[in-house]
Amino acid sequence: MSRNLIGLLLTVTLASTAQATTFTIGYQKGGLPNILKARGTLDAYAKQGITFKWVLFTAGLPLLEAANAGAVDFGSVGNAPGVFALAGGANLKYVAVTENRSNSTEAIIVPQGSSLRRVADLKGKRIGVTRGSSAHYFLYNVLRSAGLSFKDVTVVPLLPPDARPAFESGTIDAWAIWDPYLTTAVQATRARVLRDHQGLTRGDSYSLVPAGVLSSPDKKRALQVLLAELERTARWANQNQSTVISQFSDELGIPRSVLEVTVPKSDFNIRPFRTADLKPLSALADTFAEVGVLPQTVRFSGQSFVTLPSFAAALGTLGLK
Repeated sequence: MSRNLIGLLLTVTLASTAQATTFTIGYQKGGLPNILKARGTLDAYAKQGITFKWVLFTAGLPLLEAANAGAVDFGSVGNAPGVFALAGGANLKYVAVTENRSNSTEAIIVPQGSSLRRVADLKGKRIGVTRGSSAHYFLYNVLRSAGLSFKDVTVVPLLPPDARPAFESGTIDAWAIWDPYLTTAVQATRARVLRDHQGLTRGDSYSLVPAGVLSSPDKKRALQVLLAELERTARWANQNQSTVISQFSDELGIPRSVLEVTVPKSDFNIRPFRTADLKPLSALADTFAEVGVLPQTVRFSGQSFVTLPSFAAALGTLGLK
């Protein structure tokens, strides 16, 4: 082989390597990103120089901590984790919103034989909840609806894998939790729902990225691919619920009986983040700062988010085959 040919091949190899991008997605059980992972749609982009990696988390705040540390490029979480992360100084940006259109994706549950019948009965009780999760803010709103506050109960901070045995053993009297953990616990332990979102404001979910993702052309390109495929997946999932149930069951080992409850009540969707979306986040931040859960409030502004072009439309502008 001639030196010129060897040099040409080496140049092509180095150029290909330089253009390769690895984009790491943090995800949680049962959400829209999880459906996309199960379908394997993103694998095809490896031929375009974009490799997507997946990392599973049990809750949103640890996911965003990993994102701020540079270990994750993208994460979808409930309404509270982003606020907690930003209050802690994380350099993250909101890029998308998933609207919650169900009243029963979160609830406070109690053991079947519990004497607790009303929210007011929670006074003086021990309630398990994941700190900084959407369920944390949900718990606050539930207590407030009955004239109670965090001072009237003992909040026990527990991640879902630790909260379940604590709930079953009676170490905690009630558990504020989200799906699929919620429905799994109800079916497995015959727990009783004390209160869900009925009559309360539902919290949306949000997608965030480290600021560095938006300043890197290659990472931003991968982000736009991901968001477009999430939007496509949302439309597909709403029309193919039985397939989603089968994929989730295989992917996560969640019983079909659980998924047959959780999937139909999920209206999968995702859209660009807009200025108006700051309002509920600001209200959450102000509330948690006021009651002493956050060390300081978060001042949201135009620097807190980026409104990207319509996801599906943007895909056609990226030069991908």
